[in-house]
Amino acid sequence: MLQAAKLSAGYNGRAVLRDFSLQLVPGEVVALVGPNGSGKTTALRVLARTLTPFEGVLMLEGRPYAHYSPATFARHVAYAPQVNLPEMGFRVYELVLMGRYPHQKGFWGITESDRRAVREAMEQLDLWHLRDRLISQLSRGEQQRVNLARVLAQSARYMLLDEPTAHLDLRHQVRLLACLRQWSEEHQIAMLLVLHDLNLASEYADRLILISEGHLVAQGTPAEVLTPENLEAVYRVPALIRPHPLTGRPMVFALTPDLCPPQAPNAPTLFLIAGGGSGTSLYYPLLEQGWRLCVGVLNLLDTDEEAARALNIEILSEEPFSPISEGAYRRALERVQRSQAVVLTDAPFGQGNLRNLQLALFAQQAGIPVYALASRPIEERDFTNGEATRLWHALQQAGAQMFPDQPSLLNALQQAISREQNFSN
Repeated sequence: MLQAAKLSAGYNGRAVLRDFSLQLVPGEVVALVGPNGSGKTTALRVLARTLTPFEGVLMLEGRPYAHYSPATFARHVAYAPQVNLPEMGFRVYELVLMGRYPHQKGFWGITESDRRAVREAMEQLDLWHLRDRLISQLSRGEQQRVNLARVLAQSARYMLLDEPTAHLDLRHQVRLLACLRQWSEEHQIAMLLVLHDLNLASEYADRLILISEGHLVAQGTPAEVLTPENLEAVYRVPALIRPHPLTGRPMVFALTPDLCPPQAPNAPTLFLIAGGGSGTSLYYPLLEQGWRLCVGVLNLLDTDEEAARALNIEILSEEPFSPISEGAYRRALERVQRSQAVVLTDAPFGQGNLRNLQLALFAQQAGIPVYALASRPIEERDFTNGEATRLWHALQQAGAQMFPDQPSLLNALQQAISREQNFSN
């Protein structure tokens, strides 16, 4: 295990890293993330022993760093900094071979073990066909992969990689991180990567360490670290977090402060009945049309609730995993009565949210126009033994407008708000 405790480090007497601690365990991939200038590179330099900390404790395999000679330390810890590779006529194979220097004994030269390690590292990063090329003849992305192959060839148990995906296109970023993860698992190597892309960090790292202004903010699984609260505190931008549709890992969507279109003081109100992610894609188009939105009744932690909160949309909510209470239903009724229109999405209905259908029926019977999205038959969304279907048909008979898809729904709502605005003028 590699351990750092209460590290403070910096340059010219000024601390850039403060009270920083971590543990690296062989077999795991850890991503160090944070804004520019937060101390990520400084942390790696201290861990790599290229920068002496002002204070703190550094331990490697239970022994202080000071107990290791440079060569012995290099057999345990490999470091790939953000530097340009030395050109000076070196060929790719020669530069990757430099990673074997800590394992070479005196003047005995290159061993078969060295050759195997170099070839394995180069093949892993798809570089073997470039082995005789001069470094100067490579693109920046290819040079980056050569630098990483040198580190892999070093066969250290701990690898510290500063922005390994820099200069790489999307295909090579994904392939590289998948390769590093596989290498870590197969060889039981701990990898600490500095990454700027939070979604790549979430997808390929076992743990994340989030730092800001030299201080540790959070560490843990991607789901524990990548929260809207942490990201807004550190990056100073609101963020929406959604699970990856295939892996379930959290994905980050940064929201610019001016994402929400400005609203007129007298904008008409639209009450949106949604749930389970059925309303999220309607929020922005409706705001852009000029509606003032209120959405409900949504359970806290519902996908639609989280998205509405990120956009500062008014929400009528209920406790997580709880049916709509009488109090929440009454508040929603009052808000519906002060709305100029109601939209009902094609959300599924169970006993917990059946009252949302009753809200829509109340609105239509009270003369408030209801626009319902019917892209899926109600029978496929009814988990109430037919109660939702009966309410849906009652809504149709009361005169609610039904739309087969989102574009036709939005078109009708655009016409509706135009009429509202013309009437107001």
